[in-house]
Amino acid sequence: MSIAVSADIKPSRLLLLVTGFACLCVALAGILMSLLMPGTLSLPARLGLAGGCILAAAVALAMVLRDRKVIWLHISGTGQIRVVEHLVQSARAKPQVMKAGLAQLLAGSTIWPGMLFLRLRLENGKTRTIPILPDSVSEDTFRSLSVACRWLISHNTAKAKMLEK
Repeated sequence: MSIAVSADIKPSRLLLLVTGFACLCVALAGILMSLLMPGTLSLPARLGLAGGCILAAAVALAMVLRDRKVIWLHISGTGQIRVVEHLVQSARAKPQVMKAGLAQLLAGSTIWPGMLFLRLRLENGKTRTIPILPDSVSEDTFRSLSVACRWLISHNTAKAKMLEK
């Protein structure tokens, strides 16, 4: 059986929507707490609390927006993973490669029927988490990626057990 699969992973709109809603809730919670606790804390403390919540929500949303890149993921038949980040400027323009390199699937990856969170160790030693939801790729590609990642995890576990003996 060949596990080779290639996928263009687009940023998930559903994940952006959920993250934006969570950030809005954090900001509103800070504002409401500052308004509903007049006797408990002084005015500067309440304003600081509200400002801190708004700032935390804004920073979280900015980090999510900054990491929204199209990723090309290729898993070869031998289990080698190649990750290419590219920026598409317009529909007619060719994608511009930003970063490319080999990666290794780490044990903390989450593989659920409706969601994949792939933790990858890149060549430079950094760890990268790639969220893949059903709206990021086609249904067939999602299924193929799920099978390939499950095979990689089982294969890596078998290798680790062999090395322990």
